[in-house]
Amino acid sequence: MAQKGTGKTLEKLKSSVNDGKYYEAHQMYRTVARRYNKQEKYSNSIKLLHDGAVSLLEHKQSGSGSDLANYMMDTYLLANLPVDEQSLDRVIDILELYPSTEVGRKSFLSKTFSWTKKNGEYSEGDPELHDYVGTMFYQEGQFPLAEEHLLVGTDHSAELLGRLSYTWAQQDTNNGHGIYIARVVLQYIAMKSVRHATLAFNSFIETAKLSIQGESDFRYSPAGETVKVATYNDSWLNFTQMVLLTVQRDAAALFKELKSTYAPMYHQHAGFDDLIDDIGAAFFNIQKPRKQGNMMQDLMNSLFAGGGGPPAPRQVAGSPSLGLD
Repeated sequence: MAQKGTGKTLEKLKSSVNDGKYYEAHQMYRTVARRYNKQEKYSNSIKLLHDGAVSLLEHKQSGSGSDLANYMMDTYLLANLPVDEQSLDRVIDILELYPSTEVGRKSFLSKTFSWTKKNGEYSEGDPELHDYVGTMFYQEGQFPLAEEHLLVGTDHSAELLGRLSYTWAQQDTNNGHGIYIARVVLQYIAMKSVRHATLAFNSFIETAKLSIQGESDFRYSPAGETVKVATYNDSWLNFTQMVLLTVQRDAAALFKELKSTYAPMYHQHAGFDDLIDDIGAAFFNIQKPRKQGNMMQDLMNSLFAGGGGPPAPRQVAGSPSLGLD
């Protein structure tokens, strides 16, 4: 009987929306959902609010639709709804219809990720949802927001971050391109996600279609394995590639040499020192110096304050030894 009653209510409210009675329908959706929530009939409330949000957004009533969408997420949290395919699909249904200019989308996303962190298995929120949202921001040209989500996304997210870094770098006429992918790859490595770091770096190289300056032998240790690596006319790319190779072996001495050789370059940009220290601690048990401040905030401020990017990084003259013969 309850489901039948809900069905009749939905039909009546849809008719109101289709007839252009948007305000009346919006208020009724809210009133009925509130009643269901008081009765702890959360599934009925969620079904109603999802239907209302989609219907109103489809009719270009973004403010009213957004209000119901946010109320749906409040109900998700109230009900401690599990993160599963059905519950995520409702979120995607709404996001596909949300105008990028609707202010309520920010609140909707905030509540959505709070829900996935609380009721899902991932501390940073659901990776597939981060991938969807990051891709959405990428398509809108909102690169800082896109990067924030893609960094905790999927394999697809990592590959997209490589392309994003190149596209973003193209907008910066003051600096080399390598610093953009360096920031992404080093963050991944600091999070001990070598797979995603590799996917992002390779995607960047493929997208940029960079000419290879040469090929060198890279030795992990004086008596260790030697591999062939491409070298580029961009010290940031060479540095990033060597860090990525080094953390995949027990090569603390080489990592320290990398730090020393490239320090004059990355010291100029706030946040990179902290990333390198985090990598040293994570992979080689090198104790981090005590520092104050917010690493990621400093990094983003240094790179993108005012939209002009960082000062031109000092290029390291020549190729350092480091096993690159």
